[in-house]
Amino acid sequence: MTDFHISDPLLRRLLYALGIMAVIAFSFYTFSLLRTVLATAINVLAPFLTGLLLAYILAPVVVALQTRLRLGRIMGTLVLFLLIVSTAALLLGVLIPAVVTELIDLFKLLKATLPDLLNRLSQRAPFQIDDALVKSVQDYIRSLEISFEKLASMLLPGLKTMATEGFETVGKATMGFFSGIGSVVGFFSFLIFVGIINFYLIVDWERIGPLIRKMVAPHRRERFFDVLNKIDAAMGGFLRGQLTVSAIVGTMFAVGLFGVSLMGFPALRNYCLLIGTAAAIGGFIPYLGPIIGLTPAVLILLLTMGVDWSTKLLTLVLLVALFALIQAIEGFVLQPRIVGKGAGLHPLVVLFALILGAQFGIGGMIAAVPLASVIRVLILEFYWLPVEHRESLLAAAAAGEQAVPAGRSKEEQ
Repeated sequence: MTDFHISDPLLRRLLYALGIMAVIAFSFYTFSLLRTVLATAINVLAPFLTGLLLAYILAPVVVALQTRLRLGRIMGTLVLFLLIVSTAALLLGVLIPAVVTELIDLFKLLKATLPDLLNRLSQRAPFQIDDALVKSVQDYIRSLEISFEKLASMLLPGLKTMATEGFETVGKATMGFFSGIGSVVGFFSFLIFVGIINFYLIVDWERIGPLIRKMVAPHRRERFFDVLNKIDAAMGGFLRGQLTVSAIVGTMFAVGLFGVSLMGFPALRNYCLLIGTAAAIGGFIPYLGPIIGLTPAVLILLLTMGVDWSTKLLTLVLLVALFALIQAIEGFVLQPRIVGKGAGLHPLVVLFALILGAQFGIGGMIAAVPLASVIRVLILEFYWLPVEHRESLLAAAAAGEQAVPAGRSKEEQ
């Protein structure tokens, strides 16, 4: 029985592309069938996945502490946890109260300006909004209240579940403000559980490699760990690098907005920490940090009353310039130098991964790009590089046949 072979390289590539598209379509269909099961599994495994992710990020830090301070594994882990708890206490005592205060001030600003804005829009000919609807919306906005206690009851349960559920969790978290003490206890219990899992994983991190090595057949170990090292370079470099880039981007936004406030629009000074923190958190998702930093600043600029439009226009130009500068620094300096090109993903692939990850919530969007980089490594190693090698062999064979002089067979050569 002879093997089926297509000699035309263009036709072969076309058939490969159609096959890949068919596999992707089948994967989407399977994903739609298993979406509920996968979401439930991720929800149950969330503490373990979170602990594993943190251990993967923090394990090199423990190794560095061991080397510099000459500590044991357990003591190095305890020192790292002490640093993390101290940083968290500093954030809880200084940064978070300031950010929450700015958030409450922003809410009060929106509550004071939105009813008047709706009233003005309803009087414009292109909108023609029903007066009863406008009045009901205005009454609803005026009835809203927010405080530190309500923010806690709103955010703490959402922070625990947003990592595994979809965007509807945000809507659920904002309805009612009725969670109370139980949600606070549940949230901190979740954190403690994650911390315990993370501690044991970091302590035993160096034992995982030899254990996996024993589980792999000897004749496949070299290939297996070669691929594993490439996955580590792609995913680990992105996670640790993006975390650093996010912190730098958030800091640049906070400092930049404070500088813009000194140039004629002091209202931004009241929200620079809030916007900078939001940009830092959102910056862990590619393309989202600078957008989160610019959008609320522009809204605050437009909604603030009592400021002439020449000042607003100048401030808007400064905000756009700040956004462009931070984008340029992130794209041309921070990403290449800190994150590097380990992920190696095309921007369209990154956007596709983010859209797919959004189906699992914020946690899914955060994990989307690292997982996509892992899939890229696997596709390259087990599919594309063999295809390229085969095509090069076929091209070399075709070139050898053309090199044979006319009228002479290969046997005569």
